[in-house]
Amino acid sequence: MRLTSWGEVGAFLLARVLTYGFMFFAYPVLMAAVYQQLIRAGGADLVMVVSQGVSAVVWLVTLLLFLAFRGGFGAVPAIVAPPNRRSEFTSSGGEIGAYVLSVVVVIAALTGLNNWLLRGLYTSLRTSGHADSIQAVGLAVSAVTAVVFFLLFISLRAVMPAPASSQPSP
Repeated sequence: MRLTSWGEVGAFLLARVLTYGFMFFAYPVLMAAVYQQLIRAGGADLVMVVSQGVSAVVWLVTLLLFLAFRGGFGAVPAIVAPPNRRSEFTSSGGEIGAYVLSVVVVIAALTGLNNWLLRGLYTSLRTSGHADSIQAVGLAVSAVTAVVFFLLFISLRAVMPAPASSQPSP
């Protein structure tokens, strides 16, 4: 059984590009003042908590867009729905579980990567006069994160129990 299709990959990438694109432009405008206030009120720990919460909401919006685009593209995989439901906004408990678990793993890994590597890299780029490269590094990290997330998601989805409605009848 195929784990995914190009239509499903396209649906995920479109959903992720839209959510990331929105956050790329809206984040500095909407969140800069909030983060400044949080730093004054309680320090960097509050900023990290709020940032993680915003990330979780963005991943939830990505899920909703992904399911909508996937249904619109007629790319719902057999592991999720039977052939007559390949163009629907649908999911399964196992698939949602795989998605949530993938989000948790990716957010944890990205937090660690940020704390141990990227913060120093960004500081080094800034102090060495290459601040213009920070945006490119951020985009590359986001792209790699999306690919790793999707690969993890489809792998976990394959081992989660499929819904009874997608099982072939005897």
